[in-house]
Amino acid sequence: MIDPLQRRLEEIGAPADVKALAAELAEQALRDPLTGLYNRRFFDEALAQNTEAARRYERDLSLVLFDLDLLKELNDTAGHEAGDLALKTFASVLSETVRAADIVCRIGGDEFAVILPETGFSRVRNFTDRFFQCLESYQSVCSYDWKLSASYGASALPSENLLADADAELIQVKSSERFLKKLIAYQITHI
Repeated sequence: MIDPLQRRLEEIGAPADVKALAAELAEQALRDPLTGLYNRRFFDEALAQNTEAARRYERDLSLVLFDLDLLKELNDTAGHEAGDLALKTFASVLSETVRAADIVCRIGGDEFAVILPETGFSRVRNFTDRFFQCLESYQSVCSYDWKLSASYGASALPSENLLADADAELIQVKSSERFLKKLIAYQITHI
């Protein structure tokens, strides 16, 4: 995405240091300061652009929403520093799992989104399996004492609204019996 400010600075012949500062500020406006991932503002624009292009050229496009499980409980029992570490760790593993063309964003407190260009719904499972495998491997080699887990919802074109459909699936997963068992297991081990 080309920044209109950068274009204008180029047109008026702004000095290099002014262009560099403008580029740095523009980048900061699109990044989450904690994780370094793109933020919700960037996500909304990237999703719209990718959806439009995929529809125009009849290409596959999928969206996966992740919600970090039990982050509130971690913050309440171990403090917000531990919660921040969990968010940064999750973001790092997610970033390491995606392809170069994929777009990873933190779109809310404990919510992450991955836009998967050229990926149909049938291949989303490959991505999520690979991600959870990497997350499990990471946890087996680090001294992190909180088991990171997440729930996810996914959607793909020809969905009319990728975000709404992925969010609906995520809500269904979070209200499922499996998730409730995870919450009960947490409460039993932390009382």
